Amino acid sequence: MTDLAIAANGLRKSYGDKTVLDGIDLAVAEGTVFALLGPNGAGKTTAVKILSTLITADAGRARVGGHDLTADPQAVRAGIGVTGQFSAVDGLITGEENMLLMADLHHLPKPEGRRVAAELLERFDLTAAAKKPASTYSGGMKRRLDI
Repeated sequence: MTDLAIAANGLRKSYGDKTVLDGIDLAVAEGTVFALLGPNGAGKTTAVKILSTLITADAGRARVGGHDLTADPQAVRAGIGVTGQFSAVDGLITGEENMLLMADLHHLPKPEGRRVAAELLERFDLTAAAKKPASTYSGGMKRRLDI
């Protein structure tokens, strides 16, 4: 059997008396493309926020990348990348400057931040555009930079 990238059982979340997620179960195999679809208010964003450790579930259990959300949230964060519907890229600065800003926000030492930024720009095929303002990037380039 294929290992699971995401395994969730009975995830629940409420805000006061408003239940926003009511017992979701997910099993997503590694290496698959998975879409979480539903109408507004169905709990999609809440589920993603829980699975990416931005908020905690009120009930249920989940593992992402083999790591328990509750027991080892840092390992979950280290193993995933999450991008929202709208890009967090600053178009007024270069792609490289966007990467260095993120390195600073993650408290990486300057030399390590420069190394990681260069590696990621290369990995996502953005090296040639690294010194250009992000506002000049195509939509796909901005998405890769955002990730």
